[in-house]
Amino acid sequence: MNYVNAQPSVRYLDPLRDGELIISFYKSLSRQSIRSRFLCMINDVEDCVRSLLLLRPIVYGVYYNEELVAVGEAYRINDSYEIALVVKDEYQGRGIGKWLVGLMLSDLFGKRAAVRVYAYMSVDNIRMVRISRYYGGKVLFNDDSYKVVFNANNLQLKGIQQFNNTT
Repeated sequence: MNYVNAQPSVRYLDPLRDGELIISFYKSLSRQSIRSRFLCMINDVEDCVRSLLLLRPIVYGVYYNEELVAVGEAYRINDSYEIALVVKDEYQGRGIGKWLVGLMLSDLFGKRAAVRVYAYMSVDNIRMVRISRYYGGKVLFNDDSYKVVFNANNLQLKGIQQFNNTT
């Protein structure tokens, strides 16, 4: 398939209405991508994702040519959010994760008035560490993982388009 002229689009996904689509997406990922997303190996991905969707996170779906290629989630905790995202294996390294993080941060700090946004990642996820630093995140060592803290004072979102739902 030719992706040279394809432009990604992002849509809000409803955790309940689109739950099966989100579960199917997660089931299509490699074990390494699952481990990277959840910071451990998950034997029953479907059950895990179903449980998380019951928490009603904000879910961002990234599409290329109508194919769901990345999912980002934001879980509200008081005036803060914890975010997580994963990009399908064959689409990694194309800037999709960086683009999605920027859109999520723009949406959470702008539209949703977040005071702080957190993310956790494995120490071997060098790409996400770089992306986090690019957007002004403070990367802290947290036992066997990294915790990234974004706040309005250190946020760097110049050039990031505002998130507009395409559906």
